[in-house]
Amino acid sequence: MNIDSPKTLKHAYTLVVLSKILPIGLAASSWVALAAGAYAQPFALAWLILFLILGLYRIFTLYKNPKSLCSYPVAGVASLLRKVSLFLLYVGAIVGLLNLVSRPLMAALVTHRSETGIEFFAVGFYLALLGGIGPLGLFGFEFSRILAFENHAKDNANF
Repeated sequence: MNIDSPKTLKHAYTLVVLSKILPIGLAASSWVALAAGAYAQPFALAWLILFLILGLYRIFTLYKNPKSLCSYPVAGVASLLRKVSLFLLYVGAIVGLLNLVSRPLMAALVTHRSETGIEFFAVGFYLALLGGIGPLGLFGFEFSRILAFENHAKDNANF
């Protein structure tokens, strides 16, 4: 494998995964809504727990194996996909970090709260909307890695 992954990529990847599997910050209401709706259906809570376990396992493998995000170089559309996906992954990590610190930050910034707490809802709503950027970057990055592995295998095939 020719392309090593920087530590910042590993940390950004971890932040994106954690922001999606853990109910943290103001944008956690979507996760909590999923969990609340899970009680109405028998296996929905099992799916949430399964995704939690899979996400934590992926993070464990990232830090256990230093080469887990390495891949072969790509060219053409796959290279563009990787660059755009890495940008989205880093933006998603920033959104995940903002989501993590949003509750204490909002409490410190808002001096006069409204009766309904709409300011917290608005910030949480926008963080939940922007929270989809990170997984999109994560999936695009992983897809570019798959393309790189397939191109490498095709180039080295002895048919």
